[in-house]
Amino acid sequence: MRSINLFVSAGEVSGDKHAAEVIQSLKQQISSDVKTNIWGMGGQNLKKENVELIQDSTNLGVMGGADVIKKLPFFMNLKKRLIESIRRRKPDIALLVDYPGLNLRLAAAIKKHVPSCKIICYVAPQVWAWNYKRIYKLPSLVDRLFPILPFEENLHQEHGTCAKYVGNPTAWSIDQMNPDFDSVEFKKSIGFNPDQPLIGIYPGSREREIDYMLPVFLEAAKNLKELKPETQFVLVRSNSIKEEKLNKYFKKHSISKDSLIKVESYEKNLSVLRSIDVAWLKSGTVTLEAACCETPLIIGYKEFPLFWKVFLYLRQIDRIGLPNIIGGGFVCPELLQNDCKAENWVSITERWLKNPEELQSMKNNLRQLVKLPLQPQMNPAVYIAREILMIYQIDMTSKNNVFHMKEQAHKNSQQTKQEISLNESLNRKKN
Repeated sequence: MRSINLFVSAGEVSGDKHAAEVIQSLKQQISSDVKTNIWGMGGQNLKKENVELIQDSTNLGVMGGADVIKKLPFFMNLKKRLIESIRRRKPDIALLVDYPGLNLRLAAAIKKHVPSCKIICYVAPQVWAWNYKRIYKLPSLVDRLFPILPFEENLHQEHGTCAKYVGNPTAWSIDQMNPDFDSVEFKKSIGFNPDQPLIGIYPGSREREIDYMLPVFLEAAKNLKELKPETQFVLVRSNSIKEEKLNKYFKKHSISKDSLIKVESYEKNLSVLRSIDVAWLKSGTVTLEAACCETPLIIGYKEFPLFWKVFLYLRQIDRIGLPNIIGGGFVCPELLQNDCKAENWVSITERWLKNPEELQSMKNNLRQLVKLPLQPQMNPAVYIAREILMIYQIDMTSKNNVFHMKEQAHKNSQQTKQEISLNESLNRKKN
């Protein structure tokens, strides 16, 4: 019996979800006479797919330099343990999903210790935002790169990486949702009046995000309630955050549970996003979910002052939210660091609630500038699973082999070098 020896590394909640979708699709496409041996690092989603986890990644998320320094010994030990497992079990393919700080180091170790292993990187490092030097390392570290933002394909191909955009998992999953979804009935089902405005609060999926963002959101909710008593609030709690963590801040701000703000589990996340009038979000994947649901949103981010200054020094773009990066401008407002104050959240939200046409205009922009460019009809999990099978030469009838990507990447790289050389030559002549 033929077999697949596949190593998976997925950090944080979103990476675990994306990886699990690929594994699920792989199992659906694979032949019954092929045995699968899938193991590595992941969370609850990969565990549900019966992946053998040698490390649970549920609480591996870090926010800012303080978290990195605090957890540095743990990550060094984790890297050592994963590499030792890789050396011992010698995978044929490695699927590395997001989490570039660790995964790119694993890729280098795999190339060194198991050179025959093919490396697939799903979700490209955000080199356009910071740490651009990574783009020069990727061609030697990964055999296939599947970015989830359309503009990243050419960016990486121009530098010689075998890259192809095959869809965005967030856009795809939302596009597949029930088109007959009734937001009025959903609001009623979770105890809200559908005729009154409903604000959704998403404080984050990491402990430190809660510490920085939740107090701002709670203060803003109390202030907006005073101005517009009919306003309702629902907070979506990530599975990685315990209720005790939220209760501590509710008590500190004198908010009794379910009186001002009702808490819903992450399982109802997309239903909430499709039903609320305005979303208050900590910057992250959820901002893209809101955009693809065409829900008006405000993006916020707050960090320890010193690390915020470091971030400002290192970043290469003037936007932080994914909808704004994809849309090429400020499609939705961003309240960052010093601007992330309760009064600013209240001011913008109150204005929007008074002007329904402004909310509708944002809905239209989110659809045209963010959702549609992502090509939501494409399912990246199916494509990546098919590529894994192609590497194993199991699905020999597939016409979607992307080996041509390397040729295209090389061609683009050579063209870029020629253009640079020509420009330098012209500049020398001018001088």
